[in-house]
Amino acid sequence: MLPEPSDLLESLPSYAAVLDAAGVVVAANASCQSLLREIAPGEPVGRAFTDYCNALLQSSSAKAVREGLAAVLKGKAPRYAMDLSYGKTQSTSWRSMVVTPLTGALPGALVILTDISRQKQLEEHILHDAFHDTLTGLFNRALFLNRLDQAIKRLKRNPEALYAVVYLDIDRFKLVNKTFGHVTGDRLLMVIANRLQKLLRDVDTLARFGGDEFAILVEDVAGLADASAMADSVLRHLAAPFRLKKQEIFVTCSIGVVLGSGAYEHPDQVLRDADNAMYSSKEHGGDHYTVFDAGMRVLTQRRMEMELALRHALESGEMTVHYQPIVSLTTGEITGVEALARWFHPTQGTIPPSEFIPIAEETGLINDLGALVLRQACRRMVALGKENPDATHLTLSVNISGRQFKRPDFVEEVAAILTETDIDPSLVKLELTESVLMDNADEAVDTIKRLKALSVKVVIDDFGTGYSSLSYIQRFPFDSLKVDRSFVGNMNEAEQNMEIVRTIIAMAHKLGLEVVAEGVELAEHRTALSDLRCESAQGFYFSKPVAGEELETLVRKKWNITPPADGTV
Repeated sequence: MLPEPSDLLESLPSYAAVLDAAGVVVAANASCQSLLREIAPGEPVGRAFTDYCNALLQSSSAKAVREGLAAVLKGKAPRYAMDLSYGKTQSTSWRSMVVTPLTGALPGALVILTDISRQKQLEEHILHDAFHDTLTGLFNRALFLNRLDQAIKRLKRNPEALYAVVYLDIDRFKLVNKTFGHVTGDRLLMVIANRLQKLLRDVDTLARFGGDEFAILVEDVAGLADASAMADSVLRHLAAPFRLKKQEIFVTCSIGVVLGSGAYEHPDQVLRDADNAMYSSKEHGGDHYTVFDAGMRVLTQRRMEMELALRHALESGEMTVHYQPIVSLTTGEITGVEALARWFHPTQGTIPPSEFIPIAEETGLINDLGALVLRQACRRMVALGKENPDATHLTLSVNISGRQFKRPDFVEEVAAILTETDIDPSLVKLELTESVLMDNADEAVDTIKRLKALSVKVVIDDFGTGYSSLSYIQRFPFDSLKVDRSFVGNMNEAEQNMEIVRTIIAMAHKLGLEVVAEGVELAEHRTALSDLRCESAQGFYFSKPVAGEELETLVRKKWNITPPADGTV
């Protein structure tokens, strides 16, 4: 037995009404009748549905609904649907209206009204979150790209509609998180965002790109002077101290500025150039803004090409290891070698380390490069010892980068290479710079202890260029110390330089550390270091780095060493 039409209407969860061909209400479920009676007291059945439209809906929508309803009733439209807002702007609610035709003996239409206010609120929240940063409430990268795309198109139509992008990164923000914690770091970002917001005009757009990066789209600028003025204003306003929970924090930022031009077709191109300019400011030490020029793009392209070529070199065997001897200043004999990465490109020839090492560091390829150098060098020294028993005592020094040293599996990787190559671990010396050690001293001490448990030696490299603090040296279980070449090279030019080297060597000896001097290029350097009781030295005076095939000849060589000036040995 089929249910009655009235039962079908009552089974619907929404407001439902049946209209005849003239648009008059002929039936309605209880919820719809209650709604219509609230609008116009009395019996809704028998009245035109359009009588309720103005009250049901905002006036701007009522006309569209009446026209859509009429089209369905007259058979001109198969269906009419619309999401309709009503009420005051501050508390707008939403209903979805669907009108479908009825066929058969009683032509007309079925009207379904559903309250979708909650759904609309959720959609608004989702839309807001899609274009806003959750921490600061600023626009995010997605909306910024949209606004920048509009600015690019506007400039195409009107060459006078200039815009600029000011891209900034907070200098050393990681240090704030490490020192004060991430909660304070987040609060600082919110205060920074608020301070930046106050610099904007109505036409400008500020966005947080994530982390400690922000971007400002400055529209309707007269030229580069306006863009530079915004960058300068950002630097000045961020220079004032931030006070968070009675803690005073000072920050600076690095800024890249790009002035829009007709050459830009896509927002990513503008941000690419702004990012390059910002990194140029970083290289100047921060607290600085740089205006992008085309030369930066050429350098970036070169770096990208270099990165791709470097990846290929690591896989194809273009990367090799050369060795520079470390000579005893007492006997003149080689006591060890330092392994140095060398790259011979098939078309460009030799690529200097000063060019490819920074790229390897920046991209993370230094991890693969460092492992390659350590593995090749260990194999070479083991093979050399088998060919020449007199070389079995030679030590092998290998530079370790900061990124390598901080890897959680670094010690395990070293242990695996030592086992794989069958080298005597006590002959291996790993060289670390001061800056690497001081980034996280506690972790560094732990890692060094784990390395020494493998029986390898640990050397502090380039000493004198960083902290050079006696107290911190005592914290780390080093075996030896290397005096930086910048001090050795200037040692004979001024008494002050000589005293610096003298102090470093004396300090190292008091701590029981052996000393190796780098950059020895003249006989005078060798003699002065010998007089200062420096144990060993390396540099072009003795030999340039040589290929592994030349090591056999090199280890047989012995240099004449001048005894100390007082005649002692």
